[in-house]
Amino acid sequence: MSRNYQHKRRLGYLKTPHPANDRELIYKIVIDEIRNGGTFVYLYLSPDAVRSSYDEYYHDAEDAIQEWEDELDERGWIPLPEPPEHAHDLIFPE
Repeated sequence: MSRNYQHKRRLGYLKTPHPANDRELIYKIVIDEIRNGGTFVYLYLSPDAVRSSYDEYYHDAEDAIQEWEDELDERGWIPLPEPPEHAHDLIFPE
C-alpha cells in the first residue's frame, strides 16, 4: 500500500544568519509545500533547533525557493520525510 504524501519538505542551512527581527537571527529554514494548501517557510533561530520559532506563507513553493535559494550554504536543499500530523515544522533525524 503506497502512502499518500501531503507534504514535500526541504531543509536549508543559511550561509549567514538572517535577521528575523531586531534581536533574533535565522540559521536554517524548512520549506513545506503542502499539497493543495500553499507553502510555509519555517524559520529556526538556532543551528540545532528542531522546532521553528516563526513561519511565513507563500502561495507556491517556487516563490519561496526563489526567495531563499541564494541564502543557502553549500549543502543546498536537503529533503525531509513526511512530518507527523500537527508537527509540520519539526525536524526529525532519519
